[in-house]
Amino acid sequence: MSSQPLIGVITNPNSKRNRKRPERVHRLRQIVGDVGVVRQTHHVDEIAQVVEEFLDDGLPYWVADGGDGAFHWLINVADGVIRRRGRGEVFAAILPTNNGTINYLGRKCGVVGHAEGLLESLVDIVRAGQQPDVVEIDCMRIEGRFGDQSERSGEPFNKLGFAVALVGVGQRFFDKFYGRGRKSAIGIVEEIARISVSGFTNLPGIRHVPLPTEVRAYAQTVFEPLRLDIAIDGRPLPMQWYTAVNIGSIDIDLSGVFRLFARASERGVLHAMAGSPNFGEVVANLPVLAAGKDLVIRDFFEGPATRLDAVAQPPFGIDPVIDGELFYGLCEASAMLGPSVRVLSIQAR
Repeated sequence: MSSQPLIGVITNPNSKRNRKRPERVHRLRQIVGDVGVVRQTHHVDEIAQVVEEFLDDGLPYWVADGGDGAFHWLINVADGVIRRRGRGEVFAAILPTNNGTINYLGRKCGVVGHAEGLLESLVDIVRAGQQPDVVEIDCMRIEGRFGDQSERSGEPFNKLGFAVALVGVGQRFFDKFYGRGRKSAIGIVEEIARISVSGFTNLPGIRHVPLPTEVRAYAQTVFEPLRLDIAIDGRPLPMQWYTAVNIGSIDIDLSGVFRLFARASERGVLHAMAGSPNFGEVVANLPVLAAGKDLVIRDFFEGPATRLDAVAQPPFGIDPVIDGELFYGLCEASAMLGPSVRVLSIQAR
């Protein structure tokens, strides 16, 4: 076994888990010993320096200590660093450690267990001189431009991601979900219940029952339509108003509650969804979402794609949620196949 470091761990001491366990970084360093290094980043702006170090040292295995969001920021910063360096480098194989809210990357790639146990298993494999299992998956590149009402008006937008809610129900669901403290499968069910109760209060026959305004308005904001021009693989869709535009590069499991983007289980294919489902149609399709089947909605596109283009008609904007990370103020966005990403498929011992 070589004593050269092979594993690079990047961790955020400001995360909720690490704030409660400030000694945790020392535990991670104990686990990796002389076969790895552990670097802390207090802000996403510090990730680039760590990526530069990992690339310069030729570390073949990176560990994103966190959930899907930690993985998201690591590959995005690494993508920017690699393109800037222009040396033909590629991503290392990366291990997500299932420390987030949903962890659909871990589920997709057979990552079983939590951070310390996963890291211990990876270290055991490296010390034994073996090669860990690697799963290669597609990601998307989401390009766009910030609109006039954004503080970054006219600036380009460029991110990598696996699951994107561009506008509408999915985007607003996550906007509300992440605004609450209970980020778990139970929290997902609770948020669905809040929206459902609010939606039912707006149905005929109940609409005139005196209820607090905020209860009625909760679902109205989720289902408010936006005017967009949408094209799938260069073909414009006939609709003008949308309440849902989503696209994924992998099939995902949202904490066992919903299963989305089944078409993207095939490599090289994106799964696109776009249309104007109303409250009743969404509620009727909740069992379909749980089963991972195609939605049954009138005036709705769902199918395989290689590219989706969206242009917002003023005064509307596009506020995408990419792998659970929220962005605001785009006037246009395009999602297309991006680079392949190699994920370490590890089971905690």
